[in-house]
Amino acid sequence: MVKYEKIESDGKLPIKLIRFINDLNGPIEKHWHNSIEIVVPLSGKGSAWINGKTYDYVGMNLNEGGHDIFIVNSKSIHSFESYKEDIPYYGYVLQINYDFLKTVYFQIDQINFIQHPGHQISRKVKQMIWELDETYQCQSEYKNALIMSKIYEIIFYLLENATSSKENCVENKSEKNKKRITEIVNYIGQHYQDDLCIQDIANHFSISNNHLSKLFKENLNITVKTYLTSVRIKYVKKDLLETDLPLIDIAISNGFPNLKSLNREMEKACNMTASKYRKTVKKVKNM
Repeated sequence: MVKYEKIESDGKLPIKLIRFINDLNGPIEKHWHNSIEIVVPLSGKGSAWINGKTYDYVGMNLNEGGHDIFIVNSKSIHSFESYKEDIPYYGYVLQINYDFLKTVYFQIDQINFIQHPGHQISRKVKQMIWELDETYQCQSEYKNALIMSKIYEIIFYLLENATSSKENCVENKSEKNKKRITEIVNYIGQHYQDDLCIQDIANHFSISNNHLSKLFKENLNITVKTYLTSVRIKYVKKDLLETDLPLIDIAISNGFPNLKSLNREMEKACNMTASKYRKTVKKVKNM
């Protein structure tokens, strides 16, 4: 089953930079998302599967000879597998918001980034992402401006050196469904705090409940209710960890009608009540 992945950005930035260290064992199953994704293996061995093509890779740092990066275009189905070797996997994943890319280059819909660029381009991009990671350590209150300058450099370099025209810009049914589920997921992300039900979502997009349910089953392999609840629980956990707000306030501000309803879903998701979860995570955080 191919799944849709919702990308959460770094704060208010239109990107997400992920560092994988020793925790990419076994396959990451086939999935897709709206964001552009740049995968940078620095050590370890594995394979990448992107839109039906398979590539083997050997992670190399900047001082070594061969270099591999992979660029996953918006809505491209992909998966990765790291082989269990003596050398553990280490690398970066940079995800860039697609709507932001459209503000940078309006004709982004008419091009594709090259999935597996040559060594020269790969080495340059690898260097740029390493420098981007370094800017995250900056202590200045203007750090985000520095980060954005690095992002613009990366985008400019890729547009200049690693793109090709799309052969066919006509949307097929699969592409339309991906676009629709992305819109629905974004809508839920913006309105999860409201008294939102499945009928409300279906009405907003002028589709039937059955069609809405089918979209979620085919793209996320879960029900609409399960997805909506998972979004609410995610933000509840954040509030429990980062605030001292009363539990009832956290429940209501995240779309639950009462504390009993929240605790019922917390028990399903975490095998503990909201109160116990707060105590547990804060205890671990302070260790």
